[in-house]
Amino acid sequence: MSFQQLTIDWPDQPLTDPAHAANVVDLMVDIGDRYRGTFTVLLCHSDGRYRSTVIVELPPPGQDSPAKLCETALGPIVEAVRTAPGTAVVLALGRSGPEGSTDADDQWAAAATETCAAAGIRLLGFYIATRDGVHQPRRCAEPGLPPVGALT
Repeated sequence: MSFQQLTIDWPDQPLTDPAHAANVVDLMVDIGDRYRGTFTVLLCHSDGRYRSTVIVELPPPGQDSPAKLCETALGPIVEAVRTAPGTAVVLALGRSGPEGSTDADDQWAAAATETCAAAGIRLLGFYIATRDGVHQPRRCAEPGLPPVGALT
């Protein structure tokens, strides 16, 4: 996916289409964000159109699990989104490394899906942005979880 594939009217198109959403993630998560490791939240109108971007700096890798990091990063966002009912989100983990999905990517995706569902926030998709491009991680394998990016 590439932001170069976006048309001039991209903000008028909902981010419910995974290819379009991936291109917007590519635009919003720059190469520096990918190398530093950031968590990006694309806030969307209730119809899925892009509204704004929030970039959350992540701490250096340590002992916290991806699930704990995701929960901590999303905490303030969840509170803010609750003040604007109907807001939907697209989430993107910027990380260094190759494009292929990792176990940590799947843990992030599962944690994001669970956190959004518990908060009643509509998750339009979860993406990984690396130096090689933007992709969605493998489907969460935990029983009872919807596929990553499923509408909740």
